[in-house]
Amino acid sequence: MIVHRLRLGAVRLRYPLRKTIPRPQWRHYSTATPPPASQGSANTSFLAGITSQLDQSVPRIEIRADQIEVLEGPKAFYETLKQKIRTAKQRIYLSTLYIGKTEHELVATIHEALTNEPGLQVSILTDALRGTREDPEPSCASLLASLITDFPDRVEIRMYHTPNLTGLRKRFIPKRINEGWGLQHIKLYGIDDEVILSGANLSYDYFTNRQDRYHVFSSKRVTDYFSRIHRAICSISFLLQTGDTTSSPSHNLHWPQSNPSPSPLADPKGFITAAT
Repeated sequence: MIVHRLRLGAVRLRYPLRKTIPRPQWRHYSTATPPPASQGSANTSFLAGITSQLDQSVPRIEIRADQIEVLEGPKAFYETLKQKIRTAKQRIYLSTLYIGKTEHELVATIHEALTNEPGLQVSILTDALRGTREDPEPSCASLLASLITDFPDRVEIRMYHTPNLTGLRKRFIPKRINEGWGLQHIKLYGIDDEVILSGANLSYDYFTNRQDRYHVFSSKRVTDYFSRIHRAICSISFLLQTGDTTSSPSHNLHWPQSNPSPSPLADPKGFITAAT
């Protein structure tokens, strides 16, 4: 039986193929004349050393091939995401760069799931710069604020802010351009004991015509592993809060005292030290 290894971020997943197939004989070089034997041996030894180190340090989770589903396109991704959210019983965690400011249907689906399942907890992580880019106009932050208003004890919205954009830089560098100093770019969509790993954000283009990759893992161990990563980044991120509905914007970003690091805006060096 052949065991296939798939590396995703910091975790290596191993699953058996359903049938044994002959191992292909790959050419080691792209030209007919190979390099000197010493160079080839050195390269092989170098790669073997890296592989050995990864095997000792990278977490490994073994799963079956039938626990992985590859979605074909943006529409399948969106419909699968909504369907799994509707049937969620315990947890939903979504890590993304941003949620499109017009994605009312997606937010309504999350709202419906929370209404139907009293024990459901929702955690959403986005980037602070991208999530508030349009403020005080409608933005990702203002869209998600409605979930906090209706389910204050069951919904947590976190927004990660880079420690590289502070002081005069933050004050004078225009929006959009300032995102070059760092963004939260993880894409994890976990529902109960399943997680979708993708490169797609949660916005109209990625739901309709922008092709990306979408792997659904039906494994509690895999979902728990990435949930811990999600929670770790949330713990060093701002908390979205709702405020005076008569003001604009009616939300704000708050740094909880329970966070294990100082704010990246108040003490960027301290933040980096604590978060590293």
